[in-house]
Amino acid sequence: MISSENWRPKVLAYLSIVLLLNIAGLWYYIDYFASNGYLPSPFVYDKSDTFMDLFNTMYWVYDDGRYTDWGSVYPPLGFFILKFINFVFDGSYSGDPGYMRDNSAFVIFGFGLVYLLIPFLVLKTKYWQAFLGNEKFIIYFIIVLSTPMLFALERGNMIVLAPILLALTLSRIGFLRALCIALLINLKPYFALLMIYYLVRRNWKGFATCSSLSGLVFVITGLALDNHFLDFFMNLLSFSQEEGLFSLREVMSMPSSVSAFSYVLKSPDGSGFASAHLSSLMIKNMVVAIEATKWAVLIISLVALFKKSMFIRDAEIFCLLLVFITNLGIWVGGYSLILYVVLIPVLSKMHARWLYFSLLAIIAIPIDIIPLMSNSIGQQNVYLSDSMVDIQWTMGLGSVVRPVVNIMLLLILSYEILVRKHKFVSDKIEHHAGFLFGGYGLEGKVYHNV
Repeated sequence: MISSENWRPKVLAYLSIVLLLNIAGLWYYIDYFASNGYLPSPFVYDKSDTFMDLFNTMYWVYDDGRYTDWGSVYPPLGFFILKFINFVFDGSYSGDPGYMRDNSAFVIFGFGLVYLLIPFLVLKTKYWQAFLGNEKFIIYFIIVLSTPMLFALERGNMIVLAPILLALTLSRIGFLRALCIALLINLKPYFALLMIYYLVRRNWKGFATCSSLSGLVFVITGLALDNHFLDFFMNLLSFSQEEGLFSLREVMSMPSSVSAFSYVLKSPDGSGFASAHLSSLMIKNMVVAIEATKWAVLIISLVALFKKSMFIRDAEIFCLLLVFITNLGIWVGGYSLILYVVLIPVLSKMHARWLYFSLLAIIAIPIDIIPLMSNSIGQQNVYLSDSMVDIQWTMGLGSVVRPVVNIMLLLILSYEILVRKHKFVSDKIEHHAGFLFGGYGLEGKVYHNV
């Protein structure tokens, strides 16, 4: 086997190219904003809505109707985190969300600090010890300048907190792992699917511990926050069944799942546009084919996990589950693609590592600057430039490519696990293998092929 040290220059060259592409993308976004007064694709089409994922939710921190009137699908923990952030950075406590944003400059600054800090903390976790300092330095700037991260920053979405909890989930075992998963579930409910890990491992005690911790965090924060916190479950059920909840432009801004395509084709506007080129029967067949393909790949991934459970590492299980989650549907959101940073050390120890890195690079780089279609959507009040501007909405290449790349990533991961023929045993010694070659770098264990 070729020594990992012989590949370090090639790794640095690869990382440098990705970083240069992201820097070029940032420069393009800045130049476009300076010339036009608003941010281009893939940033949200409503240019008055910048940072409003943060402030729309923060408004309801101080309103007892969060679960009854607003119908929130956010667990209570998220409101406590926002309340803490608002207190620390001296934000506004009154008025509508727009007023709060206008009078909370330090909160926006604080969110930016959190945005910059989280990737740094992720790179400091044990799972990254095999990486050299210069490699982590470049990877840090790749992360913070990647298009999905910039998209999450512009929206002010709390998903930026999740990578550090996921990194700890990968690098720790036992109670701390269960606690991190419990906190993730109380941040974004779809992380409950990470508990499949305990089912794959037949770790019933771990499953019970994680479930209990999740429930305990939910009940304690719920009781402290709102007497109506149990309405969260009804709101979540209604949210999952509601059709037409998102606009087509919103869905196609940065989708992570191919379900975005079927969602567009099923909508009146989307099918109307497609009918100029396809018959109604072909459109219906395309919707069925897209969803059937997605669910087939999802099922294959679960089969791979359970069938090869004795052949795969804990980190690989979480890796596959995370990619599984991002492919589920449009309700997961394109923000979820920022979570892939924690998978780099896992993928670096797998057979198809270079293919995985190529797919991750496509997800990260600013391919959205290549337009596929555009149209004028009239004047808007742009928050960032504080002016009324004629907006030319554009759908970029990334809107089509990223969901396809994402489902390919899940399929290839599932295939690699399905065809694996080696079983792993442990000697209970903590070890982190070299970058890209040699060993398996698992948390708390050394694994050998037998």
